[in-house]
Amino acid sequence: MKRLVPLVIAACLASSISPVLAADQKISKRQHKEQVRINKGAKSGQLTGKERARLQNQENLIKIEHAQAMSDGKMTQRERTDIRHDQNRLNKDIKHKKHNVKRVYP
Repeated sequence: MKRLVPLVIAACLASSISPVLAADQKISKRQHKEQVRINKGAKSGQLTGKERARLQNQENLIKIEHAQAMSDGKMTQRERTDIRHDQNRLNKDIKHKKHNVKRVYP
């Protein structure tokens, strides 16, 4: 019985924390994927220097917003929604800038 109580408490804590960590990991994973897309576009010549810089600034602002959201140790649903909105906008901007007529020719 003495071992059961701490295990039950630990299980309750783990189950309450895991959705927050899962959402945080999804955001971080998506940021990484978008960074890779920006780098590939710059390397292949699909993005000009200015386009890459603007996309990078957008990505940095999302990272700052994410850090501010996690500064109190938890992320609210509203903060998560705002970050997802910004990531969706960045995703569209990457696609648009990679497929426009501006190119860098080596």
